[in-house]
Amino acid sequence: MHTFILACILYPQWIPHAQREIDAVVGQDRLPSLMDRPHLPYVEALVRETIRWRPAVRFGLPHQSTADDVVEYKGTEYFIPKGSIIFAVTWAIEHEQERFENHDVFQPERFLDDANNLKSDYETSAFGFGRRVCPGIPFAERTLWINIAMILWTFNIRKSEEPDPKTGLPFKYDDSDLAFNGESRTRHLNSL
Repeated sequence: MHTFILACILYPQWIPHAQREIDAVVGQDRLPSLMDRPHLPYVEALVRETIRWRPAVRFGLPHQSTADDVVEYKGTEYFIPKGSIIFAVTWAIEHEQERFENHDVFQPERFLDDANNLKSDYETSAFGFGRRVCPGIPFAERTLWINIAMILWTFNIRKSEEPDPKTGLPFKYDDSDLAFNGESRTRHLNSL
């Protein structure tokens, strides 16, 4: 949810599109429900982009190769000896430039086709993969989806124009790691 709120603040241009879609399907007399999910492709694209843009886990669990192997990547073959410890770098997978143009920008449209339907080739490494994939993926995605849908139905999120009451300075919003653990603000306060 931190990622979604930060995306609302840093890239607010997509919010009206999502709210129009929700209003058209859900209306103003009830909250969104999971029954609405198939009818809200843009909200689904938001969930996918939220997971992709700032994956909660940067590295997957280490795996040990059980046999010598040769893998090809971008036309080059690599030998992986038996017993090698292998880490999947989720951040790099979810930000691969060939797969995700403008990979550092929050852009939900990347998951929609020209007719605004969800693309069917969705895969993510954010929950792991192979036999060690997280068994809670459906629960996590549904929970994220309903929270995002309800927040967009209920609130207009925007960055604050008010100064930080403790420092008198404008709030600084960024998408660095520091934005997620409070160090940016602490460092800023310590530099005063």
